[in-house]
Amino acid sequence: MEIKERFIAVCTVDTTTGQELEKTVLSLLQKNGLELKNLYGQGYDGAANMSGMYKGLQARIRAHNEKALYVHCKAHCLNLVLVEASKSNKHFITFFNIVEKLYAFCNGSPKRHATLVKCQQSLYPGQRVLELQQLSDTRWACREAALKALQRNLNAVLKLLDDIIDIDPPDLARGDAQMYRHAINFIFLLCLEIATPVFKVTAVASDSLQEEGLDHSTAYKVIDGVLRTLQTMRSEERFGEIFKCASEKAESLDIEVPTEVPGQRKRKVPMRLQHGPTVSQVGAQFESVEAYFRSTVYYSFLDSMTEELKRRFKGNKPGSGSPTDKIIQSFHPLTVHAKWVSNPDAEAKEAVHILCDFYGEDEDQLQAELKLKIIKNQLRSLCGQERLSDLLLIAIETDIQIKHSEVIRILKDMAPRRMLL
Repeated sequence: MEIKERFIAVCTVDTTTGQELEKTVLSLLQKNGLELKNLYGQGYDGAANMSGMYKGLQARIRAHNEKALYVHCKAHCLNLVLVEASKSNKHFITFFNIVEKLYAFCNGSPKRHATLVKCQQSLYPGQRVLELQQLSDTRWACREAALKALQRNLNAVLKLLDDIIDIDPPDLARGDAQMYRHAINFIFLLCLEIATPVFKVTAVASDSLQEEGLDHSTAYKVIDGVLRTLQTMRSEERFGEIFKCASEKAESLDIEVPTEVPGQRKRKVPMRLQHGPTVSQVGAQFESVEAYFRSTVYYSFLDSMTEELKRRFKGNKPGSGSPTDKIIQSFHPLTVHAKWVSNPDAEAKEAVHILCDFYGEDEDQLQAELKLKIIKNQLRSLCGQERLSDLLLIAIETDIQIKHSEVIRILKDMAPRRMLL
């Protein structure tokens, strides 16, 4: 079976409720002679009006055809995993904000950009100049390139900030430079050392999830590989290496390494509680700075990502019980050949016939989305709905052969006033 995507039309809706969207979709299918009984899959984003279990568009469509299973784009799911993991603690929230602001500061001015290039050339003579990359708001898996570029250019960025701070007469950006220079502290370096290898793994997984012809079994292998990598990384030994690397880099950049646990004060245990059962609770503290960052930054980031991966890809959402989740759970044994050849699961065998293959955004789809955005923004106010749909059809479905003689005949019939040459 070969899956082909075709653009049909652009529809205008008065409201975006599930009920209104249902009417629009059913009307569009009927207008184009597409029978709802032949629908075997739905793919939308994760918005409540689209993916809602009870009143969302996917649930309303399934009320007409229960085999129309809803599957969330797997590449988008991976992006959501990274978003949630990055919100796991305050340090990573601050870290990504600073990364984005550093890019805007360095590239927002031609003068500062040229100075940054000169700083790179002086620090790394003979090496290729590496530009800072902007963080993508939608494609979090692509942030690996931005983090690698910053990691490679960090010395040059710091030199740029120091030059702006020390220049005389003072530069107008001196205040911003001081603020960013102060923000690049040990915690920032530690988050950079943690996030870069993790995002490298997810970037490879994201590319695999967007490959053409991706099937369900391969998608599981990709995610299982990410989970195994995260499990391997979650160890005291691995974090010890990361902490040591961040500490050495901080010392080389003359950045202070914390010697005390942030926000932790030694509590004096009352005499009456020193020998009681509550003494461990009263005096509970992190034994070292490394233990503090390992627990509050490193483990929380990896654990959050692991839980989100299992929730979004394995279908084990507590209490959800959605049809797609149940089928995915029953389909798990089929992803490993040895688990179903000798003793096949009846429920899983049934799921094979109705489960849609996992597929994500490929390059052609991304180009189609970009064309859609450009044409919608520039032409919606200049032409009617029918002409807009026709223009989008020509721009997106480029592989459909157009019979020019047929087009000329149609134009001739549409405009009788035209002269036949």
